[in-house]
Amino acid sequence: MTQRNTTTETSDLSVHAGHRQRLRERFLRGGPDDLAAHELLELLLGYAMPRVDVNPLAHRLIERFGSLSGVTEASVEELMSVSGVGEYTACLIRLLPAVVRRCAIDRVESPRVYDTVGKLVEFLRPRFTGLTTERVYLILLDNGMHMIDCRVISEGSVNSSAVTVRRIAELCLYMHAACAVLAHNHPKGIAVPSSADLDVTRQIESALELIGVPLLEHLIITEFSEAPILRPRRGMTRLSPTSGKVDAAFYRFFYGVPEEEGEQKP
Repeated sequence: MTQRNTTTETSDLSVHAGHRQRLRERFLRGGPDDLAAHELLELLLGYAMPRVDVNPLAHRLIERFGSLSGVTEASVEELMSVSGVGEYTACLIRLLPAVVRRCAIDRVESPRVYDTVGKLVEFLRPRFTGLTTERVYLILLDNGMHMIDCRVISEGSVNSSAVTVRRIAELCLYMHAACAVLAHNHPKGIAVPSSADLDVTRQIESALELIGVPLLEHLIITEFSEAPILRPRRGMTRLSPTSGKVDAAFYRFFYGVPEEEGEQKP
């Protein structure tokens, strides 16, 4: 009967443990900037597989997905397609962007009044952090611009089948909203509306006009920029949800536009 060389196995484990200890010490001493991308990933993988040399796996993952961010943004199925990655490890990796997104949301102090695009973007951008697919949010506001509700109404795409116009109208009526704001992300894209974005915006705007709830804006939000869809089409001369009257001053303030530019379309 063949006997295992326990001395060699113990020695190997000792070498790995010493290497990981040095990585931890470097991280604790100098922070993440003191480690290369594969070393950060190796340090993380060590908590999922404490008795395995994960250095080769860290290199394979970065080679497969191109970067550390590419690894964390990969799906569980994609991660598990890499040799050496099981469900437990894939789950640990996918927790990273979820935790980062939740921390970003927690850091944002929610203002009581959402009366500018800037406040809406500050509230919304952290909710899109780390997402690799499109997500659509519906924000409902009262006539004092206080938030009544914020909820996800679609995942994966922005089109008339995914974004149910009837459901949005029902929510506006049920929550007694004075106005509504739509927002969605363009993962790894630019803040320019697609034809589907424009079509859905027109459909929802028309439907909400029938029930007396204006669609205040439909925002496209990326990691570093944002763009309103309605402002170029509708300008500033619109009904204000706070007064129910045409009020260009309301929209100048909402968009942060100087008074002399208020009647101009960009």
